Amino acid sequence: MDQVEESVDVGWETFWEAGGKAFQLGRYADAEKLFQKALADVKSPESVDSKRTPDEEDSLSNATTAERVVAQAKILSSLGELYLVQGWHAEAEKAYKKAMSLKEKISGPNSLSVAEVLTKLGIIYRAQGKFQDVEPILRRALTTYEKDPAANKLDVATVLETLADFYRAHGKYELAEPLFQKALSMRESVLGADHPSIGPSLQNLALLNHATGKYEFAEPLYERALKISEATWGAEHPSCATILNHQGELLRMKGDFPNAEKTHWRALRIRQSALGVEHPSTAQSLASLALLFHLQCKYDQAEPLYKTLVDLRTKDWGPKHPHVAEMLNNLAEVYQDQGKYSEAEPLFWRALSITQESQGPEHPSVAKALRNLAELYEEQENYDEADRLFRWGLGVGEKALGSEHPEVAELMARYASLQKRMLDSDDDTPSTSWQD
Repeated sequence: MDQVEESVDVGWETFWEAGGKAFQLGRYADAEKLFQKALADVKSPESVDSKRTPDEEDSLSNATTAERVVAQAKILSSLGELYLVQGWHAEAEKAYKKAMSLKEKISGPNSLSVAEVLTKLGIIYRAQGKFQDVEPILRRALTTYEKDPAANKLDVATVLETLADFYRAHGKYELAEPLFQKALSMRESVLGADHPSIGPSLQNLALLNHATGKYEFAEPLYERALKISEATWGAEHPSCATILNHQGELLRMKGDFPNAEKTHWRALRIRQSALGVEHPSTAQSLASLALLFHLQCKYDQAEPLYKTLVDLRTKDWGPKHPHVAEMLNNLAEVYQDQGKYSEAEPLFWRALSITQESQGPEHPSVAKALRNLAELYEEQENYDEADRLFRWGLGVGEKALGSEHPEVAELMARYASLQKRMLDSDDDTPSTSWQD
């Protein structure tokens, strides 16, 4: 007699858990399919319990509705994280907003679960260049965490660091420092001074001091972070290479090029060995070395590295990614510094086009790209085109960052310098008037 194979119902949780495992393994396409199956399943009326009687369904209808809402919010949050990791910011925003709406219905607008989503949305808005929305949403998350005595200190530290890093990126160093300090103190109180998770917090503070020129404060923080990483993972771990890369940049900014080069070479060797020659982190070390050679006018060493990096970034991220634009810009600057304007110009324009397409026409990176082109034309004494590009860049920068931002102020100073050159040029031009 033939055996009858019993069918097994696969619920949303099975799909969701399988999606989580695929996500951890980097199988993003599989993870998305599984999360979407979980979402479709939990929306199905039969997904909670298909064997209930009509009377049982009536008595439990409210409970099952709540269960579905909780499950949908959980799955949508997973989808949001999956999209965020891949840089699909519009999709991530949509998923997280749906999750937040559901969580607000479940536990109210001031719940910890909502605060968690708010933090993610702050990260997404920053990546999209929606800077006016970042601070309010992160402040709302922080207020929620700080008012709830049940809040996990590590979650509070995370939103503090997220907000502080936003301030740092926008030159608001005096606002960033106390937040970084508070986050570090919280992590140390929970985990201890030598826990592996303390390393990134130390790096945050080090990078802030690095950016403000307080090198004497940054150096010991980098050293402490490196010691923790070496003790935890070993001296040849990629996490050590990340810190070494920062240390190399600090040495470069201090003008200690020989030690900067040694440090960057050590970081590169670790990354090549542990991650492979084509890994994005390995490319970062190559970029640091290329910049170091560039600043020392070693163009014959910088140029081939930048060309390699254009190829690597294109392969890793696609031809329209901001990382590709960055390398094109750097290669163009090498040509510009050598007076090879005809080779630099198309690269600058290509970098601008990629930046506009990938990040939007009003992103601050567009202002930087326009400044690069303006300075190129200024060097060639094409003042009319330089003037047009500077004014365009100022418009973008002021709208995105505000007129008080250091980058906008610097751009304004450069534009003023151009105006002076244009006036001087007009004064030097021989007059053809009969009155003279």
